[in-house]
Amino acid sequence: MLDILALLGMAVHVAVLLLLCHYSLPALRKARAAWADPKPLPAPANQPPLALIIPFTGDTPAIRAALASLLAQPGWRFQAILAVRDETDPAAALARELMQRHPHARLVIAGEATTCCQKNHNLLAGIHFANSEASNAPEILVFCDSSHEARPDFLTRITQPLRQDQAEVASTYHLILPADLRPGSLFHFFSALLVHLLQNLPGTPLLWGGATAIRRETFLRNGVDAIWARAVVDDFTMGPHLERRGVAIRIVPEAALLTRLATQSFATWWKWWFRQLHYMKFCLPGVWLGVTLAPLGGGALLVYSLADLAHGGATGLTYGLILCAFGVRLGRLCLRPIPAVSAGLGFLLMQILTVPCYLLTWFSNTLRWGGVAYRTRLDGSVARILRGPSH
Repeated sequence: MLDILALLGMAVHVAVLLLLCHYSLPALRKARAAWADPKPLPAPANQPPLALIIPFTGDTPAIRAALASLLAQPGWRFQAILAVRDETDPAAALARELMQRHPHARLVIAGEATTCCQKNHNLLAGIHFANSEASNAPEILVFCDSSHEARPDFLTRITQPLRQDQAEVASTYHLILPADLRPGSLFHFFSALLVHLLQNLPGTPLLWGGATAIRRETFLRNGVDAIWARAVVDDFTMGPHLERRGVAIRIVPEAALLTRLATQSFATWWKWWFRQLHYMKFCLPGVWLGVTLAPLGGGALLVYSLADLAHGGATGLTYGLILCAFGVRLGRLCLRPIPAVSAGLGFLLMQILTVPCYLLTWFSNTLRWGGVAYRTRLDGSVARILRGPSH
């Protein structure tokens, strides 16, 4: 009986991966092809008023490269709002430096968040500033992280569904370009790739990282600002809220951003991946509860496979080799070559380590992000903000 259950579990796991690849790989290939194409799309002749809002903190070479690519969108006339916490943040000085080269950029000092995460607080300050420009109020708001680089035609691609009245919201994710092939870097690549696969499943548009474009009227009419004013995360709370209200969302893989990932230690990857999985608990608690069956089953399959190998069986080995084969196939999506052995083992180990990482979300109601800890309720709202070295 145990053997039959194990084989059934393995078959389900492989079937899920096959479905993910079948439905989502074409979109990921489009994202990769866009970054491989040196010729950007031209900016549209008829451009709606647009505000690009970028919340950020710090000053690093990666942030400088990302901001430079976002602010330089040839052919576009838009307002760029750089929203930072306060004057002590090195981001404020960097924003002023960028404003010298990009006259369409503006600096907004948001102040310290008290009811939501700092990123949301910065975003809301940027939106308030954009709305205050009565003579040039934007029709479209674009929200983008400061850690991802954009193609020169990013705004053209991300706004296309809105400009053509195909959707009220458009979103995209980001490709990971690891600096090396160390375990932490490989795990981050495959974890982000898994999110990218999930985002592009038909019927389940996820706003999860990357960038989002939304009509300002849609944003305000649906009260996203009120949701963000108490939420622990931006996109992951906005997506389910809009979906419940029947707002059309379009995923645009060709607008995908690029993250040049510095060398990742195991601990850095683990914290990032734990936070991504943790969001599900607070923003989609029903899904989080149901998905818990997957890591529980995965843990059982791992124990079974190891026991089978110890007794000279071939079932566990075959299962592991099939997962490695998925890793080799998915590794080809990387913008740098990944040797087959590294890709196979990296994907296999990431799948295994996701089991304890996910299960640990059961024992924490605190999200740590940007040096701040947020005690969070199951509706995604912030109950308490904890600052200081102990947190």
